[in-house]
Amino acid sequence: MAKAQASKKPPVSATAVDLDSWPMRIAWWSVLALVFIVPLAMSNLSFITGPNSPPLTFDQFDIVKVFFQRFFALIGIAAWTWGFFTKGGKIRSTPVEWLILAFLAWVLLTSFTSIHPLTALFGKYRRFEGFLSFVNYAVVLFLVVQLATRMSRIRTLANTLFFSGTLVSFYGVLQFLGADPVSWGALPFEARRAFSTFGNPDLLGGFLMFPLALSLALAFSEKDRLWRAVYWGGFFLTVFCWIVAFTRGAWIGGVVVFVVLAIAFLRERVKLTVVDWTAIALVAVMAVGIVAVSLQSKNPVMNVKERVASIAVLDAGSAETRFQIWQAAIDAIKAKPIFGFGADTFRLVFPKYKPFGYVAAAGYLSVADNVHAYPLQLAAGIGIVGLLLLYGIFGWTAIRTAPVAFKKRETPDGLVLAGFWAACAGYITALMFGLSVTGASMMLWVSMGALLAATASQRDYKPSSLGTVVAVFMLVVAAFGIVGNTIYIVADHAYLNGRLANPGDPARAAAALRAVKLNPTNDIYRAEVGLAYQDELINALTQALQQQQAGQDPSQSLNVAKQRFDLAEAEMLSTIEFVPPEYDNYVFLANLYNLGGQYFDPSYYDKAIEIAKRGIEVERYGPAIRYQLAQAYQGKGQTNDAIRVLKYSMKMDPIFSDAAILLAQLYAKQGREDEARQSLKDTIKAFNGRKVPLALTNALNSYESTATSPTL
Repeated sequence: MAKAQASKKPPVSATAVDLDSWPMRIAWWSVLALVFIVPLAMSNLSFITGPNSPPLTFDQFDIVKVFFQRFFALIGIAAWTWGFFTKGGKIRSTPVEWLILAFLAWVLLTSFTSIHPLTALFGKYRRFEGFLSFVNYAVVLFLVVQLATRMSRIRTLANTLFFSGTLVSFYGVLQFLGADPVSWGALPFEARRAFSTFGNPDLLGGFLMFPLALSLALAFSEKDRLWRAVYWGGFFLTVFCWIVAFTRGAWIGGVVVFVVLAIAFLRERVKLTVVDWTAIALVAVMAVGIVAVSLQSKNPVMNVKERVASIAVLDAGSAETRFQIWQAAIDAIKAKPIFGFGADTFRLVFPKYKPFGYVAAAGYLSVADNVHAYPLQLAAGIGIVGLLLLYGIFGWTAIRTAPVAFKKRETPDGLVLAGFWAACAGYITALMFGLSVTGASMMLWVSMGALLAATASQRDYKPSSLGTVVAVFMLVVAAFGIVGNTIYIVADHAYLNGRLANPGDPARAAAALRAVKLNPTNDIYRAEVGLAYQDELINALTQALQQQQAGQDPSQSLNVAKQRFDLAEAEMLSTIEFVPPEYDNYVFLANLYNLGGQYFDPSYYDKAIEIAKRGIEVERYGPAIRYQLAQAYQGKGQTNDAIRVLKYSMKMDPIFSDAAILLAQLYAKQGREDEARQSLKDTIKAFNGRKVPLALTNALNSYESTATSPTL
């Protein structure tokens, strides 16, 4: 270890960390690369590779951002460690870092007491905010505190985030204008609603708090007219994108940003120039124009007036489901208030605690993997203690850095600190109503690092005899981390290949098995193996049927089908054992057993009933697993039991069309055609103007034609 000198020194630029040494330069440029690249990172490059080309990974957004976060953080900390332990140097710190260490220790503890420790450590797939991500946040904050020792460096950090955010905003504006150069296929939200490189308007809206605040702060702190105009141009694009993301939580967070900056500008007595007045006028005209256009939209999400008004509507639409999710989170917190269920495990927790009404409001396929309220998300995951520790970090940072951020200086450079402070305030506010993902939340920790760097004290250390050993050890750790990080991405590429393969193609199972081999921690990959074998089973059964109809011997195809059945069963059982709280896996296996009962041995219906009941224990209000249970009862000839289960499923989700069709079939089997027709009519009526599935309409028509056909 390096040895400390006796005295501490204040954070004066003359004592700043020297960036002339190559390790410190590498560390600093790693931080800047992370800040610039992470917001832009995504794996869909069809604007370069062609409109029909696949992305590089199945998860086109979050896993790529996580990859670059970890890559640059590992390089940065390895370089800094080498420079510090071999040459000595300065450690810069504030008391807040001790609270961060306590928080990380707590998250690690709750990972081992978690409902699923691996998920708590790595984070849920396509969210990834487990223990490792919190460590990643802390490492980057540490590097920023160590290296951003002058206002010029803090300004460089702000500029880097500004330019990255401006590009993100520009892309979001292109999407709104219908000029997206990237091929995305069907979107799960409204067309031409900006989502940019974050894959979701809610996630984009949260990130925009950073360029929104920093573009203004940089503009008002810039003396050069051309650069001032550049910053205003970035602000113009960011405001444009901020509006057309149509994200209410981000709108509220943006208002907080503007209020905080207004206070800072008033204290600084900022004088507006011609450039400022011109830019303000252009931004105002643009904003009014977008709002005016949106008011013509009949879609309530894309209409600013209706979108704002919906904030006060608490019993319908997305607000209704949000409150139901919040209630589930509150119930989960009551169940484990101290330790929680583990970081980023809410998808595994929600099925057990979701209220009955959520199914009808959101549909039987909907599973909330995020609370849409960060405090509740944290408390459900890492307990109330973890929540208090993290928000203690936020609060302590805010209180400690406010005097520096809002201090009146001879030069307006200090407004950049106010910009970081406002960005943090806006983002934390947006998280009260939104989702935290690593690509955006990392910028919160970068911003806090910039603020804490301005208040840090530092101590000089001399190198010790063991310094080189420690530095080499850290290089080895970083190297292993980078290799593992790369394998993480390669595994998702393999999973993508499996998903792109045709159903029943053996290449699908082979790709899924490769994904599991590369990353055995991901339960989604494991489930895909079983589903791939099931598709091969169905192909073999189809081939056997065709052979039988052609008068050929189907025994070989049936043998293949049974082999694939056994492989699928083994994989699905293994996946359930790996992650018992994941509800979907019970649905998959119950469906497989129903196929087995139909084609191989009726005793498989008993297994379907057994696994379905286990699935109901995991998610008591799960229509999909009850549908499988009803099919098993039907296979065993227990029609009344099947009808009872289906009626309860339809009570949970009145537009569950598959259940409605099966229920009608069972009614008809018992000679209750009138009830069959009426149940289908009730289901169609429940769609209430939404598109009715063709299969449902055809089913009703078939019963209607039977009822009106003449009797011979």
